[in-house]
Amino acid sequence: MPGKMVNLNVWKIDPTKYPRRKYSVGDLKIGFAVGLKISKSAVKRNRIKRQLREVVRLLLKDGKIKSGFMMVFLPKPNILDKEYREIEEEIVMVLKRADLFC
Repeated sequence: MPGKMVNLNVWKIDPTKYPRRKYSVGDLKIGFAVGLKISKSAVKRNRIKRQLREVVRLLLKDGKIKSGFMMVFLPKPNILDKEYREIEEEIVMVLKRADLFC
């Protein structure tokens, strides 16, 4: 699901497809990929990853993300100059568009 600051790739977990990985239907796998196109500076890339992780951690704590999926958050370069609140609103919007927000 494309957003203004973040893209979200989502796959439904199918335990029969990869039996060796021992996935179950209730699993939730989340990843964050911040590449060099975002910034050459590792400090800036790590800051973005920390902000994304914190937003998702709080959503998981409140039980607002559906399980049974694998998802990867891919930020865009314009996320560098955004505040935490804007990033949080963007992630919630992207999850709602993907129908993964409870």
